[in-house]
Amino acid sequence: MRASCPQAAPAAETSATAKRFTEQVLRLLLEVVDRRRSSTHLRAYTDARALAAVNTMLAQDSAPGRTLGSATLTRVKLTPTQDGAAEVFASYQRGPRTLAIAGRIESTKDSWRLVAVRMF
Repeated sequence: MRASCPQAAPAAETSATAKRFTEQVLRLLLEVVDRRRSSTHLRAYTDARALAAVNTMLAQDSAPGRTLGSATLTRVKLTPTQDGAAEVFASYQRGPRTLAIAGRIESTKDSWRLVAVRMF
């Protein structure tokens, strides 16, 4: 009979929570970039510098492929980097094009925060 590893369950649960958070915040980010929502909706989920980067992109109207239509999140991958942090890699569709998002999330006391984001 195999002994269960007590540390495996919390790590898996944390990973699932991080993935859910990431999918949620990236969908919200795409709605903000598409101008379907205000960037203030991101305030509760992002670090001030990440939000400033999004606001700069909106002010400069430099969102990749925005003229191709609405963005749809298609894939999200997380790579843990250290306790309480992960690198984020995602792809999204705009019309016929597939584009990418890179970022970083970090754990706070009771939730996750998007602390860096870049759209390609």
